[in-house]
Amino acid sequence: MTLIKAYDSVRRDVLYNILIWFGISLTLLKLITVCANETYSKAWIDKHLSDVFPIKNGLKGDSLLLLLLNFALEYVIRKVQTNQEGLK
Repeated sequence: MTLIKAYDSVRRDVLYNILIWFGISLTLLKLITVCANETYSKAWIDKHLSDVFPIKNGLKGDSLLLLLLNFALEYVIRKVQTNQEGLK
């Protein structure tokens, strides 16, 4: 899996719970939520540009993205280390 696919596969609701688990304040979590949820895009279909549509999964491609993905990866690593049977 490439990092691009990892970014696209992050479920935001799970990420927000991970951030709470790490002790991120609710005020900062609200700011992160606004940044992550208010994302929209357009797509080229043949030679036509589509209407705007919301992005509901994945993370926005900016510097915040790397930090948020690191929180998710750190959480998974810690859970695997404490549970030798792995994640289910």
